[in-house]
Amino acid sequence: MPEVKVSIGGRDFEVACQEGEEHFLISASKLLDTEAKTLGAALGRMPEAQMLLMAGLMLADKTVGLEERL
Repeated sequence: MPEVKVSIGGRDFEVACQEGEEHFLISASKLLDTEAKTLGAALGRMPEAQMLLMAGLMLADKTVGLEERL
């Protein structure tokens, strides 16, 4: 099982994925990183768990909005 190094909110993580899914993981981590950077700019540094939770909720909110439009 391959491991991919991703950076989210200025923090590095090693994440395992299925063979051939590496580019999907990298794309998803870039989306999460964008949200984490937005949070960091607005609120400053915060605990890792809180940053990841808030960034995930922001992405989920955007996804729900897109689903409702469809």
